[in-house]
Amino acid sequence: MADEGRLREEMDRGSKAAALIRNPIFEEAFAALKLRYATDWANSAAADAEQRESLYIAINVLGDIYEHVVNIMQTGELAGKEIDAEREDSRVH
Repeated sequence: MADEGRLREEMDRGSKAAALIRNPIFEEAFAALKLRYATDWANSAAADAEQRESLYIAINVLGDIYEHVVNIMQTGELAGKEIDAEREDSRVH
């Protein structure tokens, strides 16, 4: 059997990530920040390249953070499936 302790840890992290993504406060925070950054970017002066670049980066970092949490959640789901498959395999053999 693969390192079940590691798989269980991944499952736990995945469960926490899933709870975070489903948390309305987390969703609200991401939506509010994305809207604020996009609005500030749209309202910035064309000549203010530094501010526009910072806001562009901020919007992209928000996406990176969300994607990272989703990846943790999916890894946890896969770890759970691996544990289940190994248990089923050990019952068959």
